[in-house]
Amino acid sequence: MNAVGLIFTDGFDVDIDDMIERRTLASIPFGGRYRLIDFPLSNLTNAGVKNIGVITKKNYQSLMDHVRGGDEWDLNRRFTGLTILPPFSTAATSETESYENRLEGLVANISYLRYLHEKYVIITGCDYIWNEDIEAFYRAHVASGARLSVMYTKKDIEKTTKTESTYVRIGDGDKVTKQEISNTRPKGAYTSLNTYIMEREDLMDILFKAFRSGKKSFRREVIRPMIEKGEANGYEAKSPIIHIDEITNYLKGSLSLLDKDVRNAFFSNDDRPILTRVMDSSPTKYGENAKVTNSIIADGSVIEGEVRNCIIFRNVHIEEGAVVENSVIMTDTHISKGARINYAVLDKNVTIEDNRWLSGYITHPFYCKRNSII
Repeated sequence: MNAVGLIFTDGFDVDIDDMIERRTLASIPFGGRYRLIDFPLSNLTNAGVKNIGVITKKNYQSLMDHVRGGDEWDLNRRFTGLTILPPFSTAATSETESYENRLEGLVANISYLRYLHEKYVIITGCDYIWNEDIEAFYRAHVASGARLSVMYTKKDIEKTTKTESTYVRIGDGDKVTKQEISNTRPKGAYTSLNTYIMEREDLMDILFKAFRSGKKSFRREVIRPMIEKGEANGYEAKSPIIHIDEITNYLKGSLSLLDKDVRNAFFSNDDRPILTRVMDSSPTKYGENAKVTNSIIADGSVIEGEVRNCIIFRNVHIEEGAVVENSVIMTDTHISKGARINYAVLDKNVTIEDNRWLSGYITHPFYCKRNSII
């Protein structure tokens, strides 16, 4: 494919501050073994994209540890591959200030784009989880002759925060007729997935002019004018989509994987595997009195208590007498005897002591920060 990929690792339209206090959005664990970055990385590499720039802002050490040189995605190559694009690296950002929006993040990385040879650029983020045929998106864009293509979905994307999302209206011939930015979906509009494709030289020219004129918003001051001029086509995403914009949707999206059909839609396409960093762990050990129902449990855990409808990451220990249900339990967490956990998200390395009861609800889950002791 004659295209380079750019992935934003921070969320600009999310309200999930607790989970990204010490990590970037792209590093959030998902599904028992994955990180959010795995989905856009896999989508791009499955389509044949060989050059991918990962645009970072802050708290990206764990992200770098995870992706390393891009070996798992076959991106550790001599002349092409994975490039981490940190802030503070160009004249567009100072030594003390990082970028604040998508436009500034792109402007800060014009130098990366300048020395590439691919004709097109595919821009995407990490707040939508999907397994999409990016090659079909690319082919549709080239065939359309449009200056810009925008990926959207007709599916109803649940939204529980007041953060703004992007919506588009589609006319004849898949022409994008209007873009709207709102905290609720306008009637008759579809959700834009903030995934775009355009020519690299054209994008660099737009970014250079935007920087010189002091523009601040990629969606409002770059994408919207192109749509208003009739220069944009739409492409409907075909795959199921999970939107991670806050804790509630993170829990709902995680637990949706317990449905076999949903799980297969993401992970059972042999042509488009979702790849991740492989961790060598011993098999999970189940105690004599353990009870597990409808759950995903990663390697290296010890389950002696009762688990129902949960996503359990690696190296989790649930002692006998503990009951955990409808929850996501991340790596290296210890839940002691007599504890009861319901509708909760326990971050990494949490310790729940004897007989503690923690409960939220599916619309208001209980969240416990990493390294907490309760």
